[in-house]
Amino acid sequence: MNEDKNISYLNKDFTSFKSALQQYAKTYFPTTYNDFSEATPGNMFIEMSSYVGDVMSFYLDTQVQENFLLYSKEKENLYAQAYVMGYRPKASYASNATIDVYQLIPNVSGSPDYNTYGLLIPSNTTVTSNSTGTKFLTTQQIDFTNTGSTEITFYSNDYFLFKKSVSAISAEIKTSTISFVGNQKFSTTTIADTNILQILNVTGSNGSTWYEVPYLAQSSIFQKTNNTGSNSDQVPYLMSLQRVPQRFVSRFLSDNTLQLEFGAGLSSDKTDSQIIPTAGNIQSGSVPGISLITNNYNEASSFFTQEYGLVPSGSLTVKYLVGGGITSNVPSNDLTIINTTGITSTKNGYSGALFSTILSSIISTNPNPSTGGRDGDTADEIRQNTLYAYSTQLRSVTKDDYIVRALSMPSDYGTIAKAYISQDFSRNPQETIAYTQQYNPLALDLYILAYNSNKNLATGSVTLKNNLVTYINQYRMVTDAINIKDAYYINIGVNFDITISSGYSNKDILTSCISTLQDHFNIDKWQINQPISLSDITSKLLQVKGVQSVVKLEVVNKQGVNYSPYGYDIAGATRKDNIYPSLDPAIFEVRYPDADIQGRVVVG
Repeated sequence: MNEDKNISYLNKDFTSFKSALQQYAKTYFPTTYNDFSEATPGNMFIEMSSYVGDVMSFYLDTQVQENFLLYSKEKENLYAQAYVMGYRPKASYASNATIDVYQLIPNVSGSPDYNTYGLLIPSNTTVTSNSTGTKFLTTQQIDFTNTGSTEITFYSNDYFLFKKSVSAISAEIKTSTISFVGNQKFSTTTIADTNILQILNVTGSNGSTWYEVPYLAQSSIFQKTNNTGSNSDQVPYLMSLQRVPQRFVSRFLSDNTLQLEFGAGLSSDKTDSQIIPTAGNIQSGSVPGISLITNNYNEASSFFTQEYGLVPSGSLTVKYLVGGGITSNVPSNDLTIINTTGITSTKNGYSGALFSTILSSIISTNPNPSTGGRDGDTADEIRQNTLYAYSTQLRSVTKDDYIVRALSMPSDYGTIAKAYISQDFSRNPQETIAYTQQYNPLALDLYILAYNSNKNLATGSVTLKNNLVTYINQYRMVTDAINIKDAYYINIGVNFDITISSGYSNKDILTSCISTLQDHFNIDKWQINQPISLSDITSKLLQVKGVQSVVKLEVVNKQGVNYSPYGYDIAGATRKDNIYPSLDPAIFEVRYPDADIQGRVVVG
């Protein structure tokens, strides 16, 4: 006869299971079994059942926990959730260094003949640590025929010494060959290496190029072409969007190896194609309509991807960077072994013994220790970074997001030196071009400035703005409109008079004061619309050991040849010891710190 029995579903551990089972037996089988001492067979079966219940409860809780990012502990699950939510975990972080590279240039008739004897050092040149053997790669080429950002000193009667600085990362280039048999859709392969930083390129045995994308459904990438215009120094490459049927995605696995996954297209005549989503095309079925059933993606996208890229065949060669880690940080003056194999002369006929002599003069060093190298993301870092990536979805939402996105544009397409954003009242919504349109209170003004070859502020070229338009369009909200404009730069000079304490050298104290102000006005530390605090400058001068008082402090406007074309009324902009920039976004710049900061020691 069936009867209702009181069953507790709240038990989760061994003790509670055992107690509940004993109580169940006492309640429903009081005469059948009533000996619950530890040594009895009945108690053994109850404890075995409690043991199974405890283990199953543990695994059930663990499996549920592993489905939540904040509580997941297994690295494999953390990686999977991170990729799903838009964050790419790092297996290693490269150390960064600034390397000074020197070359001797022959003295011809009293001046350096750099056009003839300047050497070209390509990017990805290897510089090795003298103490640890850690390899660094230069990130840009060095052209000693271009004197921009070059420090030139007299070396001897026969030579001048040229110095250029370049950024470098702790990495070395490796290659791996992958073979594919048959046409397998969504095929995967793994590069069995550790501390992989990034993939440089993937090429097929037939010379084809395969492109990395964030996900296989993305069919377009940024592509760069050489800029042959007059502003190529400021913008080396032009940016455009290119459709790439030969594409792949990569993801790190829990053992820090890198997995590559390819598409599902089986023939070149069935690759992705751009279908214009007109009403006629949608109604005729050329473009799938938006179903009432919730889909994973918008099927009516004009970049609808049917094959998710092509299936690879034959063999592919993968070139990638390996390096980084905590041990990749090296001390100062340690990166002294430079590989001169790829260094060339820019002039024909310059070779032989003379070339060897000039080549042997190339030396390198790092004036400061390298920093930033560390091991890959920890579990907590993956959680926090994933939460941030998921909330933004790589979109620029706030004003600060747009500033950071503009400043992070790859330097190949031109460098944005300074950026400032404010509400705009002169544009149409949903437009992002480098020109002002009609009144629109919903748009934003993005003011930018660039650097010239001497790292002085300059207005951005139209090419730079067009590259920024193409770049920032991929990250802006669909309802945002961005108006890219030129900010103003105001060149200034600083004059000061000080008195010094007895027992100190006038020259030494004055040199220290000028160095202090040069550091204060370092352009890297200044932003658009930042005012000048005269009291801060006075305080910094008084902190120089030996300075007794600041008798006079004067900020003057520098305008005209070699300076900004914009004049500025410094006196009219001064309020309560602060010099404010104009209402139009502007930035103060000491253009030539060695000449524009002048000081005197006077008698108190």
